[in-house]
Amino acid sequence: MGEATPFRQYVGAFALAGVVVLALLVVAILPQSSLPPVPSGGNTTSPGGNATASAGLKSFTSYDEIYAFLKASPGSDYGYGVRGGMMTSDMALKGTIAPTAAPGASGAESGTSQAVSASDYSQTNVQVAGVDEPDFVKNDGKYIYVVKNEYNYGSGYNPFGPTSAGKVKIIDAYPAEQMRQTGEISIDGTVSDIFIHNDKLVVFGSIYVPFFYPQPLADGVRCLGCVMPPYYSQNFAFMRVYDISDKSSPKLVKRIEVKGDYKDARMIGGKVYAVFSDYASYSYPVPLYRVDGNDRQVAPTDIKYFDYPDSSYSYNIFTGVDLNDLSKEESRNVVLMGASQNLFVSQDSMYVTFTTYDYYDPQWKIYNEVFAPYFDDATRKKMADIDSMNISDWRKERLKSEEALYFIQNKVYNPLDLTVDASLRDELTRKIAEKQSQESGQYESKETTEAYKFALDGAFTYGGAARVPGHVLNQFSMDEYNGYFRIATTSGQAWSGENPSSNNVYVIDAGMKVAGKLEGLAQGESIYSARFMGNRAYLVTFKKIDPLFVIDLSNPASPQVLGKLKIPGYSDYLHPYDETHLIGLGKDAAAAEGENRDFAWYQGVKLSLFDVSDVAHPKEVASYEIGDRGTDSYALSDHKAFLFSKEKNLLAIPVLLARIDPLKYPNGVEPSTYGDYVFQGEYVFNVSLEKGFVLRGTVSHADPEGFAKSGEYYWGSGTSVKRALYMDGTLYTVSDTYVKANNLSTLGAISSLQIGNSTNGGYAYPMAGVPMIGG
Repeated sequence: MGEATPFRQYVGAFALAGVVVLALLVVAILPQSSLPPVPSGGNTTSPGGNATASAGLKSFTSYDEIYAFLKASPGSDYGYGVRGGMMTSDMALKGTIAPTAAPGASGAESGTSQAVSASDYSQTNVQVAGVDEPDFVKNDGKYIYVVKNEYNYGSGYNPFGPTSAGKVKIIDAYPAEQMRQTGEISIDGTVSDIFIHNDKLVVFGSIYVPFFYPQPLADGVRCLGCVMPPYYSQNFAFMRVYDISDKSSPKLVKRIEVKGDYKDARMIGGKVYAVFSDYASYSYPVPLYRVDGNDRQVAPTDIKYFDYPDSSYSYNIFTGVDLNDLSKEESRNVVLMGASQNLFVSQDSMYVTFTTYDYYDPQWKIYNEVFAPYFDDATRKKMADIDSMNISDWRKERLKSEEALYFIQNKVYNPLDLTVDASLRDELTRKIAEKQSQESGQYESKETTEAYKFALDGAFTYGGAARVPGHVLNQFSMDEYNGYFRIATTSGQAWSGENPSSNNVYVIDAGMKVAGKLEGLAQGESIYSARFMGNRAYLVTFKKIDPLFVIDLSNPASPQVLGKLKIPGYSDYLHPYDETHLIGLGKDAAAAEGENRDFAWYQGVKLSLFDVSDVAHPKEVASYEIGDRGTDSYALSDHKAFLFSKEKNLLAIPVLLARIDPLKYPNGVEPSTYGDYVFQGEYVFNVSLEKGFVLRGTVSHADPEGFAKSGEYYWGSGTSVKRALYMDGTLYTVSDTYVKANNLSTLGAISSLQIGNSTNGGYAYPMAGVPMIGG
C-alpha cells in the first residue's frame, strides 16, 4: 500500500529535458571564446530576442536565449559548476535513494475515532485573517498533526552527510484523556511544513540526492565512468497531498517535485499557493518540474524575466493547487529574478521581495580604454557583432568585456608567448589598476528592496514591481489595505559612521507606483518589529532605547508620525490585543555605560502591553520580564510560536530561562553577564487590560537535571517545547519528543504521548557565551 518509486526513475524521467540542453553543456566546457554561440535552428532567435520590448516582465523565446542571458549576467562567473545543474546520464543515478516511502500506519490503530471534536480550538497564528500559513504543527479540533524528522548519521565517513526520514504523526488528541497516535506518514527526506484542509493534508519538504558528477577530460569529452569522481548532491523540493479521511491509512493523491528549494506557502479557502526557487546557471538553463510522476516540460516561453543584471538569478516557481478539486491542473508561473526572501500574501495578491545592491560593472569601460588599441581584426569584428545584437546595453558590455579579457589573456598575458614584451604587460597592469581604483572611488553602493506583485487568479499574473530604498525585516514589514501595498524598510547600517541607518514607510498603489512615503525615522537605529493595522502602522526601532512609532496611513499620499514612546528594550514581535492595544514581545535592555558606548546590552525576555488609544501619546500600561540575559524564546523569531486568545484571556510562549546567581559575582553583576539555564518550557499567562500579565504557570518537557549540568552553555534537545495549542479547556504543548495535555485553567497534567527520541531532532539555542550587543 503506497508508493515506492526508485529515484533513478524519478530523475531519469528528466533525461529528455537534459537532451535539450546537452549541446549547451558541451559548449560550456570546451576551450573557446567566451562569446555565446550564435543560435540556430527552427525554434530560436537571436540572443535577447525581445529584450527591447516594453519594460517589465518579458518572456524568453528559446533555450539559446536563456543561455545567452545568464551567460551575460554577473553571476555567470561561477562557471559550469553543479549549482543548479542536472544529471545528463543515467549512470549518475546509480546508488541513489528513493524520494518517498510508502505512507502507512505501522503500529497505529486502524479506523477513525467517532468521538466529537472540540467546539473551540486554536489555529496557527497568522498575519492576515483568512490566509493560513504553513507550520510543523496543525490541529483541527480533534487531531494534532506533527512533523517529526529523524536523522541517520550512520557510522564512519559519509560523503553525503546524514540522511533524513520525515514523518507526519497523526494524533487523536481530543478528548485528552484518550490521546493516542492513530496514523503516520513516512517520507524519505526532510519535512518542513504542513497544511490541513478538511480531509486533505499538504506536506512540504526536500531531499538531497547524491550523485557522481561527470568530469571533462583533457580533450573536452565528459567522463561518465571516471574512477573516484567527486561527489555532489542536488536538492529536490516537494509538495504532497494526502487523503486522510481514514487517519490510520493516509493515501498519497497528488505530488509535485521541483529541483531547488521550497521557500514558503499560503492557503486561502483550500487553495494552496507555494513558492519554490532554484539557482539559475547559464550552463543548465532549464528548471525541472514534475507532477504526479509526469514531467512538465518548461518551455522557454514559459519562463519570464526582468532585463537587468543580477548576481544571483534564481528560477522562482509559483505553484497553485486547489484542494477542493484535485482534478484541476495546477497553476504555475516561472520567473527568473533574484532569490525570493520575504513573502506577503493578502486575500487577492502575493508580494515577493528581495534585497538588491546597485550593480555597477566598469569592466568594459576600463577594458575599452586600456586594451582596445591592441585588439586584432577578429576581436574588433566580434565587438561589432555584439553591438549589433538586439539586447540591452548591460548585456552587451558584459559580453564585450569577456571578449576583451579572452583576447588579452591569450595574446598579451599568455606566458607561453615569448614574443610579447614584458614591459607592455607591466604597463597594462598598471593602467588597469589605476582605472579600477578611480572607478571604485566614484561608486556608492545602494541597498534597495524589489517588490513584485502577482495576482492569485489561477495564473499568478504579474501585476507590477516597485523598488524602494533599504531592506525589509520580515513579512510583518509589509501589508495590503484598500488597494495599497505598504512596506517598511531600514536603510544603511546602525553601526556605520559613513552610512548610518534610518527607517522608512512607503505606500504603493495598485499599479506598484509609490504614492506616498515617510523617510528618515530614528536615524542610527533599525526596525526590530512592525505591524500594520488598518490605517495605522506601528514600528519599533532600536539601538539603545526602544521607540514605538504610531504612524497614520489614512492619507496614502502623506504618511505621518502621530506619536512615539521611548522605553528601555525593544519588541521583536507586535500582536494586536484589540483595536487600541498592542502586545509587544522582545527583550529588556540596559544601556552600556562609558564614553562612546552608544548601544545597550539586551537582557531577559520582556512582554509589554501598549495603549495606543491616544495616538499622540502611546504608553506602556503593563509589562512582565522573564529571566536574565540569555533568556530566549522561539516566539521572538517565529510568530507561530505565539499563542494568544483574547476570549480565553490566554497568552502562551515557549521560554528558555536563564538566571544569574549573584553569589558567583561578589563584585557585582555587569549588564553583559549571561545567566545559567535553569528551565525550558511553555509560560502560560492571563492577560487583560485591568491586570496586565499574570503568570498562570509553566509546562515543561525537559529533565531538570540536564539544566543543572548545562550552566550557561545549554543546547536545545528534543524536549524543548516549540508550540502550544488548545482544544476547549485543554492546553497541548509540543516538542520533538512529546505531546503533553494539561488543564488550561490549572495546568494540571492530563496525559502525555511520546512521539520521538529526546536525543534526536533538537534545536540548538545560541550559546550564551556568544557576545551580542545592541540586539
